[in-house]
Amino acid sequence: MPLNKTLSETCACLMFGTVSAIDEKTCRVRVRIGSLDNLRTAMLPVLQQKTLKDKHYCLPDIGEHVAVLLDPNGEDGVVLGAIFSDADMPPVASGDKFHRVFSDGAEFEYDRASHALNVKGGIVTINVDAVATVTVKAGEKVTVDAPETTFTGNVLVEGSITYIQGLTGYGGGGGGASAMIYGTVQTTVDVIASNISLVGHKHGGVQSGGSQTGQPVG
Repeated sequence: MPLNKTLSETCACLMFGTVSAIDEKTCRVRVRIGSLDNLRTAMLPVLQQKTLKDKHYCLPDIGEHVAVLLDPNGEDGVVLGAIFSDADMPPVASGDKFHRVFSDGAEFEYDRASHALNVKGGIVTINVDAVATVTVKAGEKVTVDAPETTFTGNVLVEGSITYIQGLTGYGGGGGGASAMIYGTVQTTVDVIASNISLVGHKHGGVQSGGSQTGQPVG
């Protein structure tokens, strides 16, 4: 069979339409082609970046404007992806940005011009489940802005600790103590234990010339 005849019989047609049905399990959609009297295609696969070892999964929504390649008989084909239109405009206008915005308001954006990664919007939960080690490395500073932060395991701080609005601890440490400090403790104000001040406490049983005093009495 001549090559040109083979190509003419197998050539696909580029069409545009809107998604009318979705099969989430098989990652296929049905498309309504307006230019073909609203012809509805068979369930067509949606083009993905990878499907073998690494798997990508992304489906257009019902009513979304998509580009489709169909065979000459309109029986088989593939959905190439969604396209913007006058009704659905791009959310940003920059060749430097990789941007995704979701219908719940969540946004993911990387701007290579400003070197900024932003994740914001309607996110309720972020889960990172690692089987070994998670490392966060910053050249200058990391800020965690949250009403409460919980660590469920041990915490090791290799640098110094500075606190501003108080420090509270519960539970036993080494040797049954709630806190163990190996080194010198310095304070510019006072230390209070069982309501007794280290700076202003008094002793009972003081005797002139004696070498011992009684217990602190407050």
